[in-house]
Amino acid sequence: MSYNNSIHKIIYLFIFLTFICNNVFSESNEKYNNYHGVISQLKYTYLIDIADDSLVITQTNTKEVLITNQNSKAFTKDYIFSNAFTSISDIEAFSMIPKENSYEKYKVDQFQETNSTDGSIFYDDSKTIQFSYPSLQKGAKTFLKYTINYKNPRFLRSCYLQSFLPVENAKVVIKVHKDVDLGFKLFNEKVTPISYKTYKKGKYIYHEWETKDVAPYHYASGNYFGINYFSPHIEFYIKQTNIKKSITEYFGTPELLYNFYYDFVKDINKEIPAELINKVKEITEGLNEIDKAKAIYYWIHQNIKYVAYEQGYAGFIPAEASEVFNKRYGDCKGMSSLIKTMMDIAGLPTYLTWVGTRHIPYKYSELTLPSVDNHMIATQFVNDSLIILDGTFKYLDYGVYPYHIQGKQILIGKGPDEFKILNVPVSPASYSVITDSVTIQMKDNLIQGEGKVEYKGFNKVELAYTMDGVKPDNYIKTYSRIFNKGNNKYKVTTQTTSHLFEYDVPANVDYSFEINDYLKSYKDEIYINLNLDKVYQGMLIDTLGTITPMQNDFYCTQKFVTRLIIPEGYEVTYIPKDGAYTNKEFSFNLTYRKEENAIILEKEYILNFFTLLEDKIPEWNNMINALNKNYRRTIVLKKINEQ
Repeated sequence: MSYNNSIHKIIYLFIFLTFICNNVFSESNEKYNNYHGVISQLKYTYLIDIADDSLVITQTNTKEVLITNQNSKAFTKDYIFSNAFTSISDIEAFSMIPKENSYEKYKVDQFQETNSTDGSIFYDDSKTIQFSYPSLQKGAKTFLKYTINYKNPRFLRSCYLQSFLPVENAKVVIKVHKDVDLGFKLFNEKVTPISYKTYKKGKYIYHEWETKDVAPYHYASGNYFGINYFSPHIEFYIKQTNIKKSITEYFGTPELLYNFYYDFVKDINKEIPAELINKVKEITEGLNEIDKAKAIYYWIHQNIKYVAYEQGYAGFIPAEASEVFNKRYGDCKGMSSLIKTMMDIAGLPTYLTWVGTRHIPYKYSELTLPSVDNHMIATQFVNDSLIILDGTFKYLDYGVYPYHIQGKQILIGKGPDEFKILNVPVSPASYSVITDSVTIQMKDNLIQGEGKVEYKGFNKVELAYTMDGVKPDNYIKTYSRIFNKGNNKYKVTTQTTSHLFEYDVPANVDYSFEINDYLKSYKDEIYINLNLDKVYQGMLIDTLGTITPMQNDFYCTQKFVTRLIIPEGYEVTYIPKDGAYTNKEFSFNLTYRKEENAIILEKEYILNFFTLLEDKIPEWNNMINALNKNYRRTIVLKKINEQ
């Protein structure tokens, strides 16, 4: 959706700049010397007024930055974002360069506006204004001030009170006409003390928030963890206006948000073309209800390409099902529109549903604004069980909850003024399992092996995405990279893949491989480490400076079995001890055993988390240290002396 996409672009800019600074915040008199710079002032000033019987909203942003060391190039470029719901005016930007006991001002006079495209979006309406501060050096200052003019009062931007640098002073001032009822919610306020006051002047009500000496971001962002999870910020919205005794309601309750969304979908798909009806009949002929639903769902996955498209209200209005069907592509809304229509034709009641992916931390129960979601799906109820249908999630089996929305709330539209808010369950680690079993033999300095790996659940989905578009002739090369056993001389020599792009069955790969220069020998002894798959090796999390949380796409289990055939003429003189680490969120277990002419190592890893933050990171690091210790252990084989 366009609104959220623009917000994400602003967030991603902060995320990118976060990596400039990874130092510990100091409270000493020279507390900013450890940083490349400091934001001396960060100010947002809103005016929400009524003029000519219309609501007028502007937001003026001011930012001053002091550069404290020689790394001035990091501050040369700056950006301003806008979209179809906003315009930018009154840009003022300049550098202040130290000169003797004062500063010399250098004005920015060139601003370049471009379409701000996202790699995952075919087209969107976001604009980026890019410019450069001239002549920066240590001790210089940058100044930026500009005004955002809102074309639609429903899409006010969030105010972030933290940044990639220390912030000396951050302030938000909102001047609101007395006939406008303003709502707001503060998130992550425990990060820094924030003062708040409100007062009246004439026909205006003022709201002010202020905080000082704000440390830089404590966490780095990732795929499903951004600054809105941990950074203090304020979400604003208009509850209602009273203009000439006419009350207009905007946001503030789930009912108002749903009514806003429902207006975008209530008039779509009024007319269904015969060719779409015939296609549904063709692919569902003679099937029971469950198989009909699967046939439609899988047909859409296989025949409709996902192409994100965002432009103004097109970021909210689903395309007609007939349009998506004819063009054979659509965004999440268009594909959901097609899913619902085809299911309805087949007599399977289906509902358009809004949801925020795990990029967004908010719930409908705590924030009822368009910023709470960024995705559309379709839902069904089969024997009172929730079924989620995501047209953008190719290779996903029917009835499986997409992992990028697990744990989130969904808003199910059932008709005018009728909706449900439900929670998406989380699939257990036992659903997504990789089981890789190999048998290896030693031949001179070469390891030769035969293996079979089974992919279930989301592990299979990820493998299918990886192999999608790979020519069969290149499977061996790709598997050599994916399986990655032993050392960098590992290579797959043969492979047979089955069920990879099929639904409702695990995928299997039977393969053979070689590893050169892996064995270690001394005199009449051979040393071999059966940990060919060193999963998570070295994945310690640095807790100094900005912390990168441990993130996991989905709960999963990984199993590895390595069976070593004891070479003729050798005996086993040392087998390592078993190893294990158990925690509610993550664990591993390694066991060795001897069977006749073989030594077998079995390993299992279980991950039961999406994101690990600071309170869990020490335990994670303890597990990785224990794992690395086990990975260093080897089996010893000794040549049998012949009498």
